[in-house]
Amino acid sequence: MNFNSDSKILFILAHPDDEVLGAGGMILKAKSFGASIRIVWLGEGVSARFSENQFNSDDYKKANAIREKGAINAMEVLGVLDYSFGYWHCLRFDQIPFLDITKKIEKEIFNFKPNLIVTHNPVEVNIDHVITFKAVEAAARPVKDKIIPAIWGCEIPCSGRWTLGTKFVPNIYVEIENFIENKILAWSKYKGEARNFPFPRSDEGLKTLAKYRGMEAGVKYAEAFKSWREVL
Repeated sequence: MNFNSDSKILFILAHPDDEVLGAGGMILKAKSFGASIRIVWLGEGVSARFSENQFNSDDYKKANAIREKGAINAMEVLGVLDYSFGYWHCLRFDQIPFLDITKKIEKEIFNFKPNLIVTHNPVEVNIDHVITFKAVEAAARPVKDKIIPAIWGCEIPCSGRWTLGTKFVPNIYVEIENFIENKILAWSKYKGEARNFPFPRSDEGLKTLAKYRGMEAGVKYAEAFKSWREVL
């Protein structure tokens, strides 16, 4: 697949920051070719750090506002204007009726009419990522007028690399040498989320993974994806 002005890419992701971690370089590259991009986050991404009786607390509200502000600033770096926040609680997607998640995604597909969906993959320790993938799988089943030509799963550092059994095995690489620095810049907008190397979500960690995936593909830097459907 080549990115161009006809590309309509819908990102269905669990939490704000997944887009930068898994596909920040790809987003920048696709935008440089005139692609239309919409990013949909299903959850808020911070409530796992709080007990349920703290969800109305000022500390929770402050943490949620910081994550949302980080996402808005990251979108400015990525050049994405079309995005939607979700407010399902982090690491609690398994408490939401699966049909509700699927129907929300079906609505996004119907309204945006993408020719590529980018989501998570099922090889994750993060339950929200796995459920998001399964809901996309259900919502994007090829029936009637909603046949999606391509569906990719992205790689999220930490949760996607810490599985004890099966590992993520990519089969698509997007070369991002000209975009790696702005990917790191976009990541820096999520205040308080980075840690020092060797934590995977450090600046050096993100660059190291991009170099590793680049070596697999014969380029300097790359992001890796798994193609789950390609209709040519």
